[in-house]
Amino acid sequence: MSRNVQIYSCGHDMYKVVVRPSKTNITQWPSALDERAKENRRTALARSRRIITDVLHCNNFAFFLTITFGGNESPTRDSVVKACTNGLRSIKRHCDKPVGYIVVPELSFKDDIAPGRWHGHIMLTDIPANMLTPYHMSDKGLPAITYRRMAAGIDCFSMPVYERYGYCLAERVRGTKADFDTLANYLTKTMHLDTCAKLPKGQRRMITSHGLSRPEHIFNGIISDGEYQAICKASGDVLLDCNRVIHYIPRAALMAL
Repeated sequence: MSRNVQIYSCGHDMYKVVVRPSKTNITQWPSALDERAKENRRTALARSRRIITDVLHCNNFAFFLTITFGGNESPTRDSVVKACTNGLRSIKRHCDKPVGYIVVPELSFKDDIAPGRWHGHIMLTDIPANMLTPYHMSDKGLPAITYRRMAAGIDCFSMPVYERYGYCLAERVRGTKADFDTLANYLTKTMHLDTCAKLPKGQRRMITSHGLSRPEHIFNGIISDGEYQAICKASGDVLLDCNRVIHYIPRAALMAL
């Protein structure tokens, strides 16, 4: 069976393959108002997951930050966004080149560091070395996840610019497809109909800097079932965007088709 696909270049040897549904497989639009509202929300969440995954694969992000807020009073989403953006302004002042970023405020799961509280995730293309304080395995009192990350060989840091809000973990990103796939899944894990927090009208699920690269359309057409199976094997995890299936594959896999 042939497949109707669109292919996009994501830069640095990564490609996005979008498999579009046939007309016979398009889901009928729900008639009940509550079901239509759910479908609208499901579509918006799928769009948010796609945008974050696209941006991760198209840009050279070097650091992943998690800011967990201290104090007995639970922070609001607005206070998390304000703290994250305040720190970003300081980082940009100390950098000698433009800094790209994604900010994703998240209401934590029960198994996270601070269950049931808003916290912030930030992806950054650069952080000045003098703004990073390395964590060490000999440090006492760190969250268990920090020791696990260091034991796995990941460089972990604190950042004084965020320490005043609570606990900060900055990790150096290795920049592999597997790394960005994992980060995309982690950043979007609450962006599903049964797990996402409702937002006031006009608020976005992510804040991104200007000038970030996006996928560039390079092909629209038909591929064979054998070619599609090779794409599935090369991509691993897939992203579902309503009726479309999205694969991210390395250039070598695409050139081998």
